[in-house]
Amino acid sequence: MVNRHPIATFFRLFLASALLVACNSEKAPIESWQHSQYGNYAAAFSPDKRYALVGDIDLPAKLWDIEASKIRYTWQNQPGEASTATDVAFSPDGTVAATCESNTVVLWSMADGKPISRLQFPTTVKDMALAANGSHLLLALQDRTAVYFDVRANQVRQIFEHDGTPVNSPINQLINAVALSSNGRLALTGGDDQTARLWDLQSGEQLRQWKHGNAVTLVSFSPQDDYAVTSAGNDQTRIRAVANGKEIAVLTTSPIPVDGPWGDFPVFKTTTTAVGYSSDNRFIVTGHPNQRICTWRASNGENISCWQALRRDALKPGVVLQALTFSPDGQSIYSETGNGLAQKWRFQDD
Repeated sequence: MVNRHPIATFFRLFLASALLVACNSEKAPIESWQHSQYGNYAAAFSPDKRYALVGDIDLPAKLWDIEASKIRYTWQNQPGEASTATDVAFSPDGTVAATCESNTVVLWSMADGKPISRLQFPTTVKDMALAANGSHLLLALQDRTAVYFDVRANQVRQIFEHDGTPVNSPINQLINAVALSSNGRLALTGGDDQTARLWDLQSGEQLRQWKHGNAVTLVSFSPQDDYAVTSAGNDQTRIRAVANGKEIAVLTTSPIPVDGPWGDFPVFKTTTTAVGYSSDNRFIVTGHPNQRICTWRASNGENISCWQALRRDALKPGVVLQALTFSPDGQSIYSETGNGLAQKWRFQDD
């Protein structure tokens, strides 16, 4: 009988985990399209998974028909002027799209491509989400607030703030990310206070507060609003049930529990920049700044596979995943990267 020292056992697991995290093969996509000329700061997929809205750098935003590889609409705040969309979004019913240039948000009709509203805010918009029919906007603003804005009434309905208590600060913290539930009842915010917070949109009441180990940079509802995904930079990405707030899973490829005594090692941490869902709500896909794409089972967070997205230029290694989704039939995954490439990948439920 061989007695294994616990420290030796840990380092074996540590090495295996490091190799598992590092050895994500770079594979070729099924198809690849160039969706922006110079790269982009923002991209989003429509709820029906047919279109990609890409905010080109110093060029108008473009709405692409993905499979046809054709531009359906070209949108910019002021025609004839060089522009860069710093954020883009769709309403959950797919009828309205939005582009943001610094502090100006324009809502566009998906039916005919015409502008619906042009809204200017007193400070920079960091992130945005749309309600059904574009009736409301949830905006993370540079002034350390998130506002729920009634577009038709031209009025702020709720103001959300992240106090500095979780990080022992006397001042409110920046809010980095926002999301709206598809049923229009709930909001998610994520901030520099290392928390993700769930809010009731009608009353403005905070329903949940979830602590991370770093600034929260991504929050998202599943299409059926039954679970939420929240992520902190260089930390962890977690799935939680919306109804009771309980954690369902932490998304990790490590065999060592990341919430255990060894979970603070950098090899077990990552930053998630994009998340997408399958139409049947069974699978999640995440994107990361190091070209990495991973797929997971939503029910328990089990990792299915990870791979590296291809670079557009071998001499420019930095590739950030801006947006991800599954194809309408669930057999493929679409990705948009900051280097301007759109790619289609085969998805296999192994």
